[in-house]
Amino acid sequence: MTKLKAYDWGGDRGLLAGIDELIVAAQADKDKLAEIEQALVGVLQSDAKLPAKEYICRKLALIGTAGCVPALGEMLCDAELSDCARFALEAIPDASADEVLRGALDEAEGVARVGIVNTLGERGDQKSVPALQELGGSSDEVLSKAARAALRKIAQSE
Repeated sequence: MTKLKAYDWGGDRGLLAGIDELIVAAQADKDKLAEIEQALVGVLQSDAKLPAKEYICRKLALIGTAGCVPALGEMLCDAELSDCARFALEAIPDASADEVLRGALDEAEGVARVGIVNTLGERGDQKSVPALQELGGSSDEVLSKAARAALRKIAQSE
């Protein structure tokens, strides 16, 4: 996994294919998947290049558990990493993902904040309704529209 830190666009995709194969081979072994998840989180929290972090987030969307949520949460307010972190969090079937998204809602700004609103709507997070109702009245038209759309999605998921 240490070689993954240096992965960049146009780099050796054989490295990525090898990790993909590890994940496929470990599907029936929860302990092995947890080991892979933690190794990926270690690279995610390092000074790895952006393409490596984006790749890791795509893999965590497939195998991620509550164990990777804090690391993904740290990325939510980073304009460069927020989208890939949200992609992973949206797919993780654990309430801790909702909690970390709600927690970042007040800290995030601009496009990252709108993205978090959208992800909360996609996840159908009932506990975010009060905050989304407040944002629905925001003077920021894009944020307001996103909050109202998220509220509709949550209402439809009931």
